Order: sequence, then structure tokens, then C-alpha cells
Amino acid sequence: MNEMIISSLPMIAVLLPLFGSIPVLYAEKYVSEQFRNALAVIIAAITFLLTMMMIPPIMSGYILEYVLISAETIPVGVAFMADHLGLIMAVFTSFAWMLATIYSIGYMDHEHAKNRYYSFLILTLGATMGIVLTKNLFALYIFFEMMGITSYVLVIHEETPEAMKAGNKYLFFCIGFGLFLLLAILVTYIIAGTLDLGQVGMLPHAGASKLLYTIIFWAFIAGFGAKAGLIPMHVWLPEAHPIAPSPASALLSGVMIETGVYGIIRVIYNVFGTALISELGVHTILAIIAGISIVGGSAVAISQKEIKRMLAYSSISQMGYPILGAALLTSSGLTGAIFHLFNHAFMKGALFLVAGAIIHQTGIRNIDDFKGMGKKMPLTMLVFTIAAFSMIGVPPLNGFMSKWILCIGALEAGSAVLMSFMAVLLLSSLMNAVYYMPIIIRAFLGGHEGIGKAKNVDPGMSMLIPLLLLALGCILFGVFAILPLSIITPAVNTLFGV
Repeated sequence: MNEMIISSLPMIAVLLPLFGSIPVLYAEKYVSEQFRNALAVIIAAITFLLTMMMIPPIMSGYILEYVLISAETIPVGVAFMADHLGLIMAVFTSFAWMLATIYSIGYMDHEHAKNRYYSFLILTLGATMGIVLTKNLFALYIFFEMMGITSYVLVIHEETPEAMKAGNKYLFFCIGFGLFLLLAILVTYIIAGTLDLGQVGMLPHAGASKLLYTIIFWAFIAGFGAKAGLIPMHVWLPEAHPIAPSPASALLSGVMIETGVYGIIRVIYNVFGTALISELGVHTILAIIAGISIVGGSAVAISQKEIKRMLAYSSISQMGYPILGAALLTSSGLTGAIFHLFNHAFMKGALFLVAGAIIHQTGIRNIDDFKGMGKKMPLTMLVFTIAAFSMIGVPPLNGFMSKWILCIGALEAGSAVLMSFMAVLLLSSLMNAVYYMPIIIRAFLGGHEGIGKAKNVDPGMSMLIPLLLLALGCILFGVFAILPLSIITPAVNTLFGV
């Protein structure tokens, strides 16, 4: 077992953006707009650096912990923790947020309510970091609900009737299904007497009947699965993600929905444990639901014509991958699941930011109008191509590596039902090619009729640099997959009690 050491780094990485959002809100009023933008970027960058500072001690076999309020004072206590799983989530979350904040400077230049936007962007970062860096399941729920409420403000930023409708649906699903999550947590505490995420399998085998355990499990899945866009709780996602400003869309689809999957992983391995899950048999049903999401999301994405809506349905499909991997209850399956969460932040973040750049520069949203876009915006469409190839699973990009490991995990599962999911993974890659390849072909080999008198330039450096860095990540973490896997593998071993 890893040794716990006291460190305030996890707590600071959460509290800095939470409280830092306040000066961001008033920075323009008392200083300047440029200072507000810089302050938001600095807070996001420092948060990322704080997560990077956690890597050496955690890679040395320690778990960082800071107890703010002891469990002896209140029943559940308030404590922050960074283990291998929390670290990998915190690193790519803060990195993606930093790039999205930089990108926002150019994208939001002519938008309204920018003080509110930047403040809630940073506030939502704090809530998201709280989800992955808390040690207590109830605190995770509080941060989870906080993230839903603060990101709602980002979803409705345009304040159009369409944005308000999408935002209301988003908020309803966040809070409504959050009640299932709260119920599951309360019953877990009654049975186990603890909500400590520092242990593996907190629910005792003889603590309750199989029926009650099964109900608790599906209540957890309802709460976390709604945020992850798991079918059939996905209906809010295609409405909310496209309507938000593109930097927020990139974070909603590339990072925030992944917190739902993170919660499911914690439930399977930290709350129940693999032995109890196997005994209940619920993992097979969850794997089937994940498989339906993988194929169903891609099937609907194929028919979409609006670029951000297509990417939103693609996210539904992509979140099925890590849920499937976690449900396989194999070491390779869980490794592939966590690795795909890491990779998805780069792939989908890049794709949504490219969509935003195209809309910002040309006003074009319809995929049929992308003819010749590669000639007008060559660097932007190069990033799209790299990220799309990675989503399809073209080697040696990072998307291929996580899908390959997931296939190995499906084979390790042994049973014919679980092994059949390898075919689902292969089918999904083919379906990804069906809706990504025509865009690439149309952009680089099509004429100019689709973009007419659009600007003949890629976006400015504040938007272009984040795009290029995300594309570089798709290449780097495919060729050098050992870098993220060096953190993911110990996380998997810990979750399996090794």
C-alpha cells in the first residue's frame, strides 16, 4: 500500500481557482480587461503547475493528503487527496483548462458578459479539481453538483432562447440525477460507516442484501452516468455542448463529462470492489449499456450536419469506451479506460476548439460548407485532421493506443459476452471514420464554394497555440504512451489492491 504524507498541494489546487474567481470577476472594473484576461490565465496556469508538483512524490509511492476538518469533528470530515488516479485526472484537467483559457482571449474578444464568463470559467475549474482531489465521497458529490451549477452559467452564456432551453435541461439532469447519487452515498455511509476514497472496496460483503447493493450500484450509475452522457441519460448533452462558447464546449466535452466516468470508476473499485461487483454481476449489464452508447452515439453523429452537434454526439460514444473498460474488471481494461480519459481530453478538446476557430473566423457551422477549408485555414484543419485520425484510432496516435489496450482488456475478460465488446470497439472506429473522413476530404480536396468570401487566415496566436499543443499531445502521447501509463499503471494496481 502507498504511504500517506501530509501535503497542502491538493487543497491549494482546488481552493486557488475557487477563490481566484472572485478577483477575476472584478478585475476589469478596478484595473483593466487585459489584466482580467491575464489573471484568469495565470490562475489556470498555477493550478496546472501545482498538479505537476504532485508528480514526483506520487511517483515515488506516496499519496498526498491534507485534512482540513477531521472526521472526529464531523461525521464525514473534509480532506483532500491526490493518489495516482486523482493525479492523472488533475493533470490533464488543469492543462486543458489552461489552454482553453488562453484560447478564450481571442475567441471571446467581441463577446458580451466577459467578466461573468472568465469568473465562472475559473470557478468551474476549482469545482472540477475538487471532484478529482477530494478524499471523501460526500465532498465529491458537493463538488460534482457545484460543477454542474457553475458550468450552467457557461452553457447559457449567449442568453438566447435556445441557450436558456439547453441550459435548463442541463441543470435539470445535473440536479435531478444528482439526487440518485446523494441517496446512494447516504445508504453507503449507513452500511459502511465511512466514505473514505482512500480505501478499496469500502462496502462489506455481508453488510446488506444483494438486492440492496444492486439498487445502490445503479443509483450511483444514474448519478454519475447522467453527467457522462451515458445512454439513455444523454439527452441534455447534444443540446448543451454545441450552444456554449467553444472554449466552454471543449471543456464540457473534453473534461467535465469525464468526471462522471471518474465517479463510476471510484464506485466500482473504491466503493464496491471487484469481488463484490463480480458477485452482483452488474458489470456485464453496465458493459452492455456502455457498448450501446459507443455504437449509438456514433450512429447519430454520422447524420449530423452542424459541426459542434456532431462532436457532441461523438462525445457520447467516446465516454462509452472508458465505462466499458472499467466494467470489464480486468487490469488492461481499466488501464485502457483511464488512458482513454486522458487521450479524450486532447482529442475532443482539439476538435471543439477547431470548430470554434472555424466559426470565429468564417461563421460557418454546417459541415457541407467546409469545402476548401483546409486551403483557407491550413493549420487549423491540420489540427482537426490529427485529432480526428486519433479518434478513429490511426496508429501511432494516442487514440489508437488506448483503444488497443481496451481490446486487450476485452480479451482478458474471458467470457464470450465481454470478449464480444472487442467487435464493438472495432465497429466504432469504423463509424468514426465514416463521419470524420468526409470532413477532412471535403476540407482539403474540395473547392472553395463552401466558404465563399470567408477570411483567408488561421486564427490569431492566442487561439492557434492551444490548438497546436493539443494536436502535439495526440502525437506525443501515442508515440510515448509510456509517459501517461507510468502514472496510470500504479493507479490500476492500487484499485485492484495490488
